[in-house]
Amino acid sequence: MTESHSFYTYLPHDAPKRLRGYKYRGEDRSYIYKYLWSALCRYAVKFLPPWLAPNVITITGLAFVCISHAILAYYMPKLTAKDPNYLFENEMNMSYRKEFIPQPPSLVFVLVAASMFLYQFLDNLDGHQARRTGTSSPLGLLVDHGCDAFNCIISSLSIAASVSAGPCWKTWVILLNTVTTFFMNTWEEYYRGILILPIINGPNEGILVAISIYLWTAWIGGPQWWYDNTIKISETWLPEVFRQPAPDAAVAIERTIIRFVCTFQSYLFGSHENSTYFPYLPFIFHSNCSASYVENLPKPVLVVFNKDLCISCDEQIVTSKYWKGHSMLQRMVLRLYDIGGHKLKIRYNTLMVWFMTLAAIWTCAGNIYQVFKAIRRRIYLNQQCSGKDSGSIAQLMPGFWFGRHFPFLYSLVELSPLVVLVFMANVFFFASQENIFRQHPRIFCWTVGLLFTKLTVHLMLAHLCGIEFQPFRRTFLPVFLFGLHTTLTFLHGEAKLMQKQSVSTLTETFLNNKNNQIIPSCQMVGEHSRFTYILDENLILYEFFALSVVTFAHLAWNAVREIASALNVQIFRVPLDKQMMLCRQIADGKARSISSKKNV
Repeated sequence: MTESHSFYTYLPHDAPKRLRGYKYRGEDRSYIYKYLWSALCRYAVKFLPPWLAPNVITITGLAFVCISHAILAYYMPKLTAKDPNYLFENEMNMSYRKEFIPQPPSLVFVLVAASMFLYQFLDNLDGHQARRTGTSSPLGLLVDHGCDAFNCIISSLSIAASVSAGPCWKTWVILLNTVTTFFMNTWEEYYRGILILPIINGPNEGILVAISIYLWTAWIGGPQWWYDNTIKISETWLPEVFRQPAPDAAVAIERTIIRFVCTFQSYLFGSHENSTYFPYLPFIFHSNCSASYVENLPKPVLVVFNKDLCISCDEQIVTSKYWKGHSMLQRMVLRLYDIGGHKLKIRYNTLMVWFMTLAAIWTCAGNIYQVFKAIRRRIYLNQQCSGKDSGSIAQLMPGFWFGRHFPFLYSLVELSPLVVLVFMANVFFFASQENIFRQHPRIFCWTVGLLFTKLTVHLMLAHLCGIEFQPFRRTFLPVFLFGLHTTLTFLHGEAKLMQKQSVSTLTETFLNNKNNQIIPSCQMVGEHSRFTYILDENLILYEFFALSVVTFAHLAWNAVREIASALNVQIFRVPLDKQMMLCRQIADGKARSISSKKNV
C-alpha cells in the first residue's frame, strides 16, 4: 500500500512522520491483569496461526458483544422486565405489549457474560499477537481503543438491562458514567503521554464486576430481582420532610426547590411587574414561578390500573396502583417511595447506579489530578534542563496565549465539548414534553454514546500524532447546526407564548400534546406544548441518531484508512515476510525443545 493521500481528512499533513515517531507507553498495575489476563494470553497466543492479524482478533471480540447485545435488546427493548410501575396510563395498548413478555431466559445473561469475557480476553490477546508478529503500530492502538470506546455504549446498556434499570434516569446515569470515564482516561493519557491503569481499574476489575452482574442475574432468574428488592430506610434517619406521606413530601420538596430557583432567576433577570420574569428553568421541568402556582402546587394523583385497558395483564398488575406526580420534581420524589407511598426505600438497582456513579466521580477526579501533576512536572523538567524562567517556559506549552500561560486551566477548557454535550443531552432528557427517553431509551443512548465515542477517537488521534486536540471538526458541524436550529425553533415558540399570555393568568387544565397524550398541567405548560410542538421530538431524535451514526462511521472508516496509508501497513493482514519470519522462529523453537529433551 502506498501513500496515496496528499490531503488527510482527520490527520495532519505530516502524519506519516508523526505516526512513525510514536511510541506506545503503558502500564497496567492490576493484579487481575498480571495473574489472569496476561498469563492466559501468553499461553493462548502460542496456538494462533502466523497469518492471523491482531486487528481481526479485536474486531472478532467486538462482534461477540454486538451479537449478545442485539439478543438482549430483542428480549428487553426498554431495558426493563415486566413491571407495572414503568407504564403510563396511555401506554396500556399494543404498542407497549413488548414490555409484558416474560423475563429473558437466564441463558441470555450467561451469553452476555460469556461474550464480555471473550471480548476482554481477545482485547488482551491482540496485543500479544501484534508483538509476536511484529505488527505493532499506532493503527492497532486506534482500532483497539476505538473498539473499547464503542463497547462502552454496549456494556452500559447491557448492565442497565441486567439490573432492570428501565427507561429512566438510572439507565441514563449508567451510560454517562461509562462514556465519560473512558473519555477522561483518554484525556489523561493525552496529557501524560502514558497510559497507567491503577491496581483497581475499569478494563480489568470493572469488566469482571459486569460479568458477575450478568451471571448473578442469570442465577437468580432474571433482572426483576434488582427492581423488586429494596432497602427500607428507618424514619429516624430521615429529614422531617421525608417523614410525611409520599404526596405531601413531593409537594413540599418541589415548593422548596421552585422558590429557590425562582428567587435566583429573579435576581439574575429581574422581575416583570407583579409576576416573576419568564421562568425558563422551571418551565422546562413542567413548573413555573407564579405566586399562585407556588402556593397552590398541584398534588400527585393516585393511579389505579384498569383491567379493561390492559392486555395480557396478570392479577398483580390489575390491582397495582401508584402515585403519579404533576411535575418532574414530584415524580422524582415519588419514585423513592414504595408503591403505596408509605415508606422510603432504595431499590437494589438504584444502589448499583449510585455505586457506579461514585466510582466514576472518583476516577474522573483522579484523571484531573494526574493531568495537573503531569503539566506541573513538564514545566519543572523544562526549567531544570534549560534553565529558563516560567515566562519562557510558557512558550513550550501548547495552545494560544491562555494555553501557554495557564496550561492546566487550558487543559480543563479542552473538556468544554464534553460539558456542552452532557448539558445539551440532559436538557433534552429532562425537558422533553413527550418523555422521549421513555419512548426510545436505546436510540437516545446510542445517539449520545456515539457522539461521546467520536470525541474520544478525535482525542486518540491527537495523542497518536502529537498535535493539539481540536474536537470541533467538520463532521461535528452538521450535529452542531442541527442542534442550533432545534434550539432556536424551541425559543421561537417560547417567544410567541410570552407575547400571547402573562404568567399571572394561569389556570389548571388538562391538555393533549401532539401524540394525544394527556398532560395534567397548568395553562402555561399547555400553551407551551401547543406553541413549541412544531417540533416533533421523535423525528428530532431519529435525525440526531442518523447524524451521529453517519459522522461516527465516516470518522472510523477514514481514520483507519488514513493511518494505514500513512504507515504503509495493511489493516487486516500480516505481511508475508513477517509470517515467514514467525514460522522460522516457531520451527527453531520446536527444534531447540526437541534437542533439549534428547539431551535430558
